[in-house]
Amino acid sequence: MKHITPDKLEHTLARSLALHEAVQELTECFEPYPELHFELAFQSALLSMEHATAALVLVQNDMEASGMALLRPQFESLVRAFWLMYAASETQVEKLSMPLTIETARRGDDLPMLSEMLKRLDGVPEAPAHIVTQLQEYKEVTWKALNSFTHGGIHPLSKFVTGYPPKLVFDTLCNSNGIFMMAAQLLCITTGIPEHQLHWRELVDKFADCFHPTNKPV
Repeated sequence: MKHITPDKLEHTLARSLALHEAVQELTECFEPYPELHFELAFQSALLSMEHATAALVLVQNDMEASGMALLRPQFESLVRAFWLMYAASETQVEKLSMPLTIETARRGDDLPMLSEMLKRLDGVPEAPAHIVTQLQEYKEVTWKALNSFTHGGIHPLSKFVTGYPPKLVFDTLCNSNGIFMMAAQLLCITTGIPEHQLHWRELVDKFADCFHPTNKPV
């Protein structure tokens, strides 16, 4: 979509809020399968979803720079969740499950960063290949801008002068919604109950207008 009017943006904001509410209603009673890597993946996916909802609320209240700054941790938390579910070793899972202390924080410094997690996911047959590909493509396209917004770079500073065109905000919402639904999908997976994904799919179809065709959850 090349041109976004303010009315179209307002409609997308309202639809995005409705999407978040529907996912909350679906997942609020979910519990992860009682194994440690399921539980940690579940928690990391929830963290990603929390960032997404916070970003949406900030954008809705005309705090676009702060909202967009949350898209990087939203994405990183999602990748961490998939890595925990499919690619992390038992030792790495145990490190992230320990109570937070100075010592455990220091020991966690050697855990893989984003690119390494994606690389490891790409080499694990159990990881959903189509999702790993979507994560890799999202990073390739958005990473420089995500870093700029998170670290106060040229992107947010320039927008204080020029403002935020509706097209940019629309694209940001659609990208965030796509990552949000991938996190919700992982929540379904971590419960170990396949039927949950059927309800997730119904929401993807119902709110298809909230995603870009190129990054619609599949």
